[in-house]
Amino acid sequence: MKSTQAICARVIALLAVATIPLLAQDPVADARALLPKLSPAQQQAALAHLRSHLPEHPLLGTWTALAAAADQPQHERQKVQAHKRPKKAAEFPNEPDLLPRRVDYLFGVGTIVRRDGKPLPASPAATAGKPPKKPGDAKGADLVPLHQALLGSCPDADKVVAALLQQLDLDHGGDAFAAFLQSWRNGDESFYEALDRTAGSKDSVFFYDVMLGDFRTHFGKGKDAGAVGTSLQAAHDALHEAFLVYRNYRAFREAIAWSLVLPPDVPLPPRLARYEAKVEGSYSLRQQVVMVTAALDHDLGKVVAMVNDGAVALPQPLWTGKHDPYATWVPRFAAQQEAMIARSGSTDAFLQQAEGERRLLARQLAELGAAAVHVAMDAGKAH
Repeated sequence: MKSTQAICARVIALLAVATIPLLAQDPVADARALLPKLSPAQQQAALAHLRSHLPEHPLLGTWTALAAAADQPQHERQKVQAHKRPKKAAEFPNEPDLLPRRVDYLFGVGTIVRRDGKPLPASPAATAGKPPKKPGDAKGADLVPLHQALLGSCPDADKVVAALLQQLDLDHGGDAFAAFLQSWRNGDESFYEALDRTAGSKDSVFFYDVMLGDFRTHFGKGKDAGAVGTSLQAAHDALHEAFLVYRNYRAFREAIAWSLVLPPDVPLPPRLARYEAKVEGSYSLRQQVVMVTAALDHDLGKVVAMVNDGAVALPQPLWTGKHDPYATWVPRFAAQQEAMIARSGSTDAFLQQAEGERRLLARQLAELGAAAVHVAMDAGKAH
């Protein structure tokens, strides 16, 4: 017969094993599982808790203001041909969605649009004076901000990215071409997306003859006629060269915007992976953006100005030149390094501190999102 001491030791061991799952339980993952189970009233309560308990950080105030700007009435700079405009203008619809999104920014067109094709919600001014909804009219809340927070991002991160892109897309020299590529579709994706997806690979995109003819009609007139040429092959080559130039302009700005919003451990969209690739003896663009943001005390307006002020203009016509967005960015990044070294001893140490601060903020947001869900769930049970 086993001794009492041995039995007690065995019981203690079993209890220890039994408590491991409880101790290892992830409240953030648990909150994600609970989200679909919340009633409409609980959803509203969770969202209210999230927004009213955001941590004190200079980035949160700027992000919130940018998200609000994305809800303002939109005005197209460049019209997309109506008969070719898709019902749902989601950018890169086949790309893995690392962050839940409701809106996209349309380059060249200049507008922020909903991915489901519906109009943006009316601005606060448009609803002013209307009677508030009755308590019984409560509907389910928009849970995207909660999903984003649980991933360590700010609420309305998709709107923040879109608003930043709208501010960064200041060179109107490519508007007509960008709208042209948006209007022509390759299945579910725009032609810009199809060309971007296949760039640098063995894959190729089939160019419709009618599309090339349309390109020549819109861009091969007057002084540009000779540069485009008269054949479909010449139009094809000019269109592709124009795309490569515009891609350098657009993708650089997309990488900047995403780097300003995503937590450091969440990768950029796959098509922008080259901007966070490790560079021997240097820093990736994403690392540079994180460092500059911290050096400028998280003033995103100053970061946007670093990209825009004095930026090299797109060549005109687009297919007749090159475009290097790093030409103005690199010296401006270099100019910030002295301050980084003064604050941290080295640029490497400064990067480590800057990324550490962003990781801490991401963890705070994820934990706040989890707390919001659990508070709402517990409140619902109490009633």
